Amino acid sequence: MKMKLTIRQKILAIAVLTLIFLLLLVTNMMDNNHFKIVQNSLATVYEDRLVANDYIYKISRQLQLKKENQLSANITHEANDSIQSLIEKFATTKLTQKEAHYLDLFQKDLKQLNWLENQLYNHSSRSEEITLTEEVKNQFSKVIVDLNGLSEIQLVEGKRQISRSNRAIATSNLLSRLEVGSLVVILLIIQILILYRPREVYEA
Repeated sequence: MKMKLTIRQKILAIAVLTLIFLLLLVTNMMDNNHFKIVQNSLATVYEDRLVANDYIYKISRQLQLKKENQLSANITHEANDSIQSLIEKFATTKLTQKEAHYLDLFQKDLKQLNWLENQLYNHSSRSEEITLTEEVKNQFSKVIVDLNGLSEIQLVEGKRQISRSNRAIATSNLLSRLEVGSLVVILLIIQILILYRPREVYEA
């Protein structure tokens, strides 16, 4: 007995095979896109969040150094130089709109703090020293609040990027399962097309 496909069955088989090819092509493109999302998110978490948070930590350490040595002009100037260098590095990271706002606010309050410190070093009376010391203390509090705001943004944005990566991975896994299921169904259809209606398929 010789098996022979009808023209209709050949056309259907070609159509199904084309469908398989398109399915594999589309899912592969989507998987590549999800991979890029995960890759970019991980790079963002490291370059723009972990590194940025490290800058914030180092800035806070320099501010603490300034506060502990409030009457030492030399230490304060060195700390100011270090803080300015860290701010410039921080500004090169990818900033959100809210983050840019906090950074601008932080720099303005820091500038005011530096001015007050210079006034304190050059005070002319005891009463002026007391007043300036209190103003410096209050300004320190403002600067720390700004810095804490920047630090909280790193945490929020880091979580957002990780959540984005997890969604991309979950979608990719779902597509993979659907792809396998679809291939199984299509292969069954091909078998049916080949083996069904034997009077039309087989000839002596």
